[in-house]
Amino acid sequence: MPESIDPQRLRLADDERASGVLLGVRCLDCGVTVFGPCAFCQSCTSDRLEPVELEGTGVLYSYTVVRVPPAGWPGPVPYVLGQVELPEGPQVLAEVIDCEHDQLKIGMLVELALQAVASEGGTEEKLVYKWRPAHPDD
Repeated sequence: MPESIDPQRLRLADDERASGVLLGVRCLDCGVTVFGPCAFCQSCTSDRLEPVELEGTGVLYSYTVVRVPPAGWPGPVPYVLGQVELPEGPQVLAEVIDCEHDQLKIGMLVELALQAVASEGGTEEKLVYKWRPAHPDD
Protein backbone atom coordinates (compact mmCIF):
# COMPACT_ATOMS: atom_id res chain seq x y z
CA MET A 1 0.00 0.00 0.00
CA PRO A 2 1.42 3.41 -0.90
CA GLU A 3 2.20 5.81 1.95
CA SER A 4 2.09 9.61 2.06
CA ILE A 5 5.14 11.28 0.55
CA ASP A 6 5.16 13.66 3.54
CA PRO A 7 2.92 12.78 6.52
CA GLN A 8 3.49 16.26 8.00
CA ARG A 9 1.77 17.82 4.97
CA LEU A 10 -0.54 15.07 3.69
CA ARG A 11 -2.54 12.70 5.87
CA LEU A 12 -4.25 9.85 4.08
CA ALA A 13 -7.92 9.93 5.03
CA ASP A 14 -9.00 6.34 4.39
CA ASP A 15 -7.68 2.79 4.39
CA GLU A 16 -7.90 2.56 0.58
CA ARG A 17 -5.55 5.56 0.26
CA ALA A 18 -8.05 7.14 -2.15
CA SER A 19 -8.34 10.48 -0.37
CA GLY A 20 -6.23 12.70 1.81
CA VAL A 21 -6.14 15.92 3.79
CA LEU A 22 -3.55 18.68 3.58
CA LEU A 23 -2.19 19.70 6.97
CA GLY A 24 -1.09 23.03 8.34
CA VAL A 25 -0.98 25.14 11.47
CA ARG A 26 -2.96 28.19 12.61
CA CYS A 27 -1.57 30.84 14.91
CA LEU A 28 -3.69 31.24 18.03
CA ASP A 29 -2.54 34.86 18.42
CA CYS A 30 -2.95 36.40 14.96
CA GLY A 31 -4.99 33.75 13.12
CA VAL A 32 -2.58 33.25 10.20
CA THR A 33 -2.67 29.74 8.72
CA VAL A 34 0.28 28.12 6.93
CA PHE A 35 0.67 24.89 4.99
CA GLY A 36 2.91 22.30 6.59
CA PRO A 37 4.69 22.28 9.92
CA CYS A 38 6.46 25.24 11.52
CA ALA A 39 7.92 26.13 14.92
CA PHE A 40 6.58 29.69 15.10
CA CYS A 41 4.10 31.93 13.27
CA GLN A 42 5.52 33.37 10.07
CA SER A 43 3.49 36.52 10.63
CA CYS A 44 3.83 37.42 14.33
CA THR A 45 6.49 34.91 15.55
CA SER A 46 4.17 33.46 18.22
CA ASP A 47 4.78 29.84 19.17
CA ARG A 48 1.09 29.34 20.06
CA LEU A 49 0.10 27.20 17.09
CA GLU A 50 -2.60 24.60 16.55
CA PRO A 51 -2.70 21.91 13.87
CA VAL A 52 -5.45 22.30 11.24
CA GLU A 53 -6.80 20.38 8.29
CA LEU A 54 -6.93 22.49 5.14
CA GLU A 55 -9.64 22.59 2.49
CA GLY A 56 -9.25 20.19 -0.41
CA THR A 57 -10.18 22.90 -2.92
CA GLY A 58 -8.68 26.21 -3.87
CA VAL A 59 -8.21 28.76 -6.62
CA LEU A 60 -5.39 28.63 -9.16
CA TYR A 61 -3.37 31.73 -8.25
CA SER A 62 -0.51 31.25 -10.71
CA TYR A 63 1.12 28.54 -12.81
CA THR A 64 4.01 27.78 -15.10
CA VAL A 65 4.63 25.11 -17.70
CA VAL A 66 7.83 23.25 -16.80
CA ARG A 67 9.70 22.04 -19.87
CA VAL A 68 13.02 21.16 -18.19
CA PRO A 69 12.26 19.18 -15.03
CA PRO A 70 14.47 18.75 -11.99
CA ALA A 71 16.69 15.67 -11.87
CA GLY A 72 14.71 12.57 -10.99
CA TRP A 73 11.30 13.98 -12.01
CA PRO A 74 9.08 10.87 -12.26
CA GLY A 75 6.31 12.23 -14.49
CA PRO A 76 5.72 13.36 -18.05
CA VAL A 77 7.27 16.54 -19.43
CA PRO A 78 6.15 19.24 -20.00
CA TYR A 79 3.99 19.55 -16.89
CA VAL A 80 2.18 22.35 -15.09
CA LEU A 81 3.29 23.57 -11.68
CA GLY A 82 0.42 25.45 -10.06
CA GLN A 83 0.28 27.77 -7.07
CA VAL A 84 -3.13 27.31 -5.44
CA GLU A 85 -4.62 29.63 -2.84
CA LEU A 86 -6.67 27.81 -0.21
CA PRO A 87 -9.71 29.36 1.53
CA GLU A 88 -7.74 29.50 4.80
CA GLY A 89 -5.07 31.67 3.17
CA PRO A 90 -1.98 29.57 2.49
CA GLN A 91 -0.80 28.87 -1.03
CA VAL A 92 0.27 25.36 -2.01
CA LEU A 93 2.57 24.60 -4.93
CA ALA A 94 2.00 21.29 -6.75
CA GLU A 95 1.55 19.80 -10.20
CA VAL A 96 -1.76 20.43 -11.98
CA ILE A 97 -3.05 17.28 -13.70
CA ASP A 98 -6.02 16.25 -15.85
CA CYS A 99 -6.11 19.56 -17.73
CA GLU A 100 -4.78 20.62 -21.11
CA HIS A 101 -2.35 23.52 -20.79
CA ASP A 102 -4.51 25.81 -22.94
CA GLN A 103 -7.49 25.18 -20.63
CA LEU A 104 -5.76 26.59 -17.54
CA LYS A 105 -7.13 29.87 -16.25
CA ILE A 106 -5.98 31.98 -13.31
CA GLY A 107 -8.86 31.95 -10.83
CA MET A 108 -10.18 28.52 -11.81
CA LEU A 109 -11.36 26.23 -9.03
CA VAL A 110 -9.13 23.21 -8.42
CA GLU A 111 -9.30 20.25 -6.05
CA LEU A 112 -6.81 18.04 -4.30
CA ALA A 113 -5.83 14.88 -6.18
CA LEU A 114 -3.62 12.05 -4.96
CA GLN A 115 -1.33 10.18 -7.30
CA ALA A 116 1.00 7.26 -6.66
CA VAL A 117 4.57 7.68 -7.88
CA ALA A 118 7.54 5.37 -7.61
CA SER A 119 9.94 6.26 -4.83
CA GLU A 120 13.56 7.08 -5.58
CA GLY A 121 14.79 3.46 -5.91
CA GLY A 122 11.59 2.39 -7.63
CA THR A 123 10.87 -0.27 -4.98
CA GLU A 124 7.77 1.28 -3.41
CA GLU A 125 5.14 3.86 -4.28
CA LYS A 126 4.44 7.09 -2.44
CA LEU A 127 1.24 9.14 -2.67
CA VAL A 128 1.79 12.76 -3.63
CA TYR A 129 -0.64 15.67 -3.62
CA LYS A 130 -1.50 17.38 -6.88
CA TRP A 131 -4.27 19.62 -8.18
CA ARG A 132 -6.90 19.02 -10.86
CA PRO A 133 -9.78 21.14 -12.15
CA ALA A 134 -12.79 20.94 -9.84
CA HIS A 135 -16.15 20.12 -11.31
CA PRO A 136 -18.71 21.78 -9.01
CA ASP A 137 -21.60 20.15 -10.91
CA ASP A 138 -20.52 16.60 -9.98
